[in-house]
Amino acid sequence: MKKALILLMLLGLVVSLVAIAGCGDKKTTIKTPEGEVTVEEGGGGEVTYETDEGDVTYNVNDEAPSEDELGAPIYPDAEYVPGSGGTSTATGPEGDFIAAGAEFTTSDSYDDVLSFYKDELGEPMIEDSAMKETSWMIEKSDGSIVTVTVTDEGGEVRIYIGRMGGSL
Repeated sequence: MKKALILLMLLGLVVSLVAIAGCGDKKTTIKTPEGEVTVEEGGGGEVTYETDEGDVTYNVNDEAPSEDELGAPIYPDAEYVPGSGGTSTATGPEGDFIAAGAEFTTSDSYDDVLSFYKDELGEPMIEDSAMKETSWMIEKSDGSIVTVTVTDEGGEVRIYIGRMGGSL
């Protein structure tokens, strides 16, 4: 329970620090009783939290994480929603933990996007035709879990891709 609370506090701190990271190429290190947090300011943001138990690095970039980082294909010509994604890695005594996620949009039809992902990923785990929302959850060979959700939001199709794996 203590680790979960620390992780939640850490994620809140990371999001706050990334959000306030401004322009320029500057590194700032903040020392806390629990460890050090390093913020690298620039086109996106990188925050590293170092403790005796391990390190956590979180990256938010102006560019989407790659298909390799996400663990699933990105719909052709889909546009990345700036600031919606990033990658995070944590290293500790139990091993490494990796997470990546991003949101994309397209003006292509919901049915076209759905067809693409069914061809690429197989049958979805959840499909709600009335709400036009479909989700896949896939376990990769490296033990990570990938989720892909496609929704129709009034003429714009949104694609959410996320990946988590490793040890906590």
